[in-house]
Amino acid sequence: MPGTLFYVAAKSPEPDGGIYRYEMRESAAPKQVGFNRLENANYFAFSPDRKYFFSTCTIDGIGGVASFRLNPDGSLTPINSMSAEGKSTCYVIVDPSGNFLYAANYSSSSFVEFRLKEGRIVERTQLIRHEGSGPNPARQEAAHPHFTGITSDGRYLAVIDLGIDAIKCYPLDPEKGLDAAHPVTSQIEPAGSGPRHLVYDRSGKIAYLLNELGNTVISMRYDDGKFEAIQSCTTLPRFVDCATKAAAIRLSPDENYLFASNRGYDSVAVYELDGKGGMKFIDLVLTGGSSPRDINMLPGGTMFAAANEFSDLVTFYDYDGKGKLTPNGFQLKLPQPLCIMWPQN
Repeated sequence: MPGTLFYVAAKSPEPDGGIYRYEMRESAAPKQVGFNRLENANYFAFSPDRKYFFSTCTIDGIGGVASFRLNPDGSLTPINSMSAEGKSTCYVIVDPSGNFLYAANYSSSSFVEFRLKEGRIVERTQLIRHEGSGPNPARQEAAHPHFTGITSDGRYLAVIDLGIDAIKCYPLDPEKGLDAAHPVTSQIEPAGSGPRHLVYDRSGKIAYLLNELGNTVISMRYDDGKFEAIQSCTTLPRFVDCATKAAAIRLSPDENYLFASNRGYDSVAVYELDGKGGMKFIDLVLTGGSSPRDINMLPGGTMFAAANEFSDLVTFYDYDGKGKLTPNGFQLKLPQPLCIMWPQN
């Protein structure tokens, strides 16, 4: 069953906020099969061995992280939680060894390292702060780490900072954790782009960076902690007269297509890829709701979903394997859906 399950974060302090679990069904709409109450859950990660599940959350008004045992049937058994010592904890990831957990504190200009043992969050081992600002005074008045991801070679923790237009790659040691003193920094241009999220292709040599403030996708060459731009594409149509910002980025299972969501001009941009960093904008699909914070392909690769945060709605599409998303009429009503994830992500 775990291979047919996906999870959705519903960010709410009320009893209906937490982690919703759904089962994919052949020729039928997904069915809810579980729920774990968790205050202000907004992003998920799985351990490398897929035995444990982690989520951001709120603990006594402060950002935090929570751990769960991922059972054979896909259900989640709570283990423990711990404060991330920051505000707006928005992203979480486990290192390849399974020994460390990392989380970004967007509003506190920081990110944090936790030591893990058999899925339990044992202790906070490091709290690292970024300094600086960018040219957008409303959004870049300070550093804003928005993403903590493992580089494709497994050697670095890549921290994307929207506030200072940078990707900082910190060397990783499976026993000691990250080296906070020697990051490799790649500046994102033009200044004011506000980088947010990143995905890699299977080769590990090509990455696609989504810029929230610039409403662009940049394809990049990756090598040993450094990123070099190849091509930039807009996420928007020619004529846009509303405030809008990019949010989430995903690859198709065959990596021939790329998807990016827009919040404001509520839509999903679709690109055809050549496998070398070349991108071609081929479609734009409305999400049927307000502010698609996350998008994702679902297990099986034939259905796609968009989490519309401000309309409390997840909308679903059929996917034809050739870049075409077609609304299939299925919808879920959830309080502020923010993340859609499954074990193979």
